[in-house]
Amino acid sequence: MFMLPMNLLVKKTKIFSFQVLSLGLLLILINSSCDNLLIENIDLPNKAIALTFDDGPDPIYTDMILDVLKEKDVKATFFLIGSKMKRYPNVTERIFNEGHCLANHTYTHINLEKTLYKEIYNSISKTETVLQGVCGESLKIFRPPWGKITLEEKDKLKKDGFKVVLWDVNSKDFRSNITVNEIINNVMAGIGNNKIVLFHDSDYLGKASRKNTVLALPQIIDLLQEMGYRFVTIDEMDNVGK
Repeated sequence: MFMLPMNLLVKKTKIFSFQVLSLGLLLILINSSCDNLLIENIDLPNKAIALTFDDGPDPIYTDMILDVLKEKDVKATFFLIGSKMKRYPNVTERIFNEGHCLANHTYTHINLEKTLYKEIYNSISKTETVLQGVCGESLKIFRPPWGKITLEEKDKLKKDGFKVVLWDVNSKDFRSNITVNEIINNVMAGIGNNKIVLFHDSDYLGKASRKNTVLALPQIIDLLQEMGYRFVTIDEMDNVGK
């Protein structure tokens, strides 16, 4: 029987072991690559965010904001004051015609904390009538002016079928001396999935400038889109105000 010399046998054994080890490493790398490929192709949930605007409609700034939203192909929610809707019907109709969500912000921007519920309900109902005349339906989505509402008022409105919606992220664009960059930073600092962002397209007296809101908005939209966010209206969000 032919026998290999011991040194040659050891050498061949080492070569074989190295080949087995190399094959094992290759299989590990292939499997690792496949695992990474699978992870990268998992369908992640769409990140949704809602842009909302209070205190309109305004004959100047609402139109400018609508121009930005139209250019960016983004839908938003407008919490409108009933008396201003009556004063600026063309702007109100444009909001609706361009596919945005129209919601209730009382008839005259009343302070709910200082008002009897009967008067609150009358103000909200009066606004709902105006909204229904424009939209053909009543969504019953409501935001209290300044976000001020008692738990009792909130419970009563929910029993009357309203969704009471506040916000998660405050742009603070209502401040008279706020800059464009500050508005952008305020929004981006609080951003996240299913967040509601507060802007203003007017003030309730119709006197304040919203120029910096208009200038900040396209930059905010671009940043959020780069981060993978999609824009939804309040009526498209689940469990909001319930």
